Amino acid sequence: MLPQDVVIDPFLLCLPNPCNSLDQLEDFISAIVGWRGFLDRPDTCALLSDSARVALNDDGEFPHRHRLVELIEKFECTFADANTISRVANSILERTPTLEEHFGIDAILIEEDSFEVAPAGLLGRLKPNCRSAFKDDLLIAGIKVDERVAGESEACIMIASGSCTEDPIPSAISVKADIHEIELVSTDFTLHTNLPFLLSQSVTIAFSHEQLIESLDLGAIWDGASSDEAVRLSVGASIKNIISSGAQPEVVSDFSIGNGFVKSLHAWGADSRLDFAMVTIESCARIVLGIPKNPIKEFRESEHVNAKQRVRKDGALAFRTHLTKKGVGLRLMFWRHTDGTIEFANIGGKGELEIS
Repeated sequence: MLPQDVVIDPFLLCLPNPCNSLDQLEDFISAIVGWRGFLDRPDTCALLSDSARVALNDDGEFPHRHRLVELIEKFECTFADANTISRVANSILERTPTLEEHFGIDAILIEEDSFEVAPAGLLGRLKPNCRSAFKDDLLIAGIKVDERVAGESEACIMIASGSCTEDPIPSAISVKADIHEIELVSTDFTLHTNLPFLLSQSVTIAFSHEQLIESLDLGAIWDGASSDEAVRLSVGASIKNIISSGAQPEVVSDFSIGNGFVKSLHAWGADSRLDFAMVTIESCARIVLGIPKNPIKEFRESEHVNAKQRVRKDGALAFRTHLTKKGVGLRLMFWRHTDGTIEFANIGGKGELEIS
């Protein structure tokens, strides 16, 4: 997967104003906390422009810790505390390099009457200074997308934004303008397009980290089974893909990744072998949906036909199913908790007699 350049929409850091409900406040907190995990990925470069930093301050949008404390107390929000949210917001504000430095563009001169953005409401919801800064950020991002379409094999560019009331929710934001001059950060940066020119480009936008994850291919989300979270997100994305394909699930169970699952994936090569990885993801997803890819059998205490099914001390029942039937004959082992939750335990060969 190519690395991802993520341009931060200033709106992501703006408290709802007015904030009329607990739902509004929790949406804001969820957006910031949710994006944090994605923005910390090593293959992601989160970019906030210098102009957006200044604009957030000039518009009175940041710092907002005191207002956040008041809202948390007013709505009796137990979702997260103000200190945590402030730390996350500050970590976004303090990221380097800036958008201008990373893309090598310091300023753009356009024909103002030619500027268009759609959906226009994404700019309109911002206060004047943030609106102006985000407009410039979109122009810079649009120019870089235009450049890369022309042939550069570099990172993908997308916008990370906050909650959206547009219907339908857009998957991209388009920007048009007559570009007259471009001021570069240094002579190390070059542009392929001759000035002046008409910019007409779209930039992918996501209003939650879940929306972005759904837009990525499973191989990118899987990330070599790098963590429990990567595996969990991959199974979750596969569940949504299966449902959207028209499948009729019997049930949608809660699920978790057991402590030994990722270790077993690496031990059997499912971290790097795409065929093993994809069959594991799909099999897990189908088990959660009650439409297993292969028959599910009880995982017994021994190979004897009359042996009892394994039961954990907490009452969870052990099961197994085939992942592959040829070669090593991989199996998937999992626990079903008393409340119906699926806990994926480990994978192993066809003679595997252990469950984590």
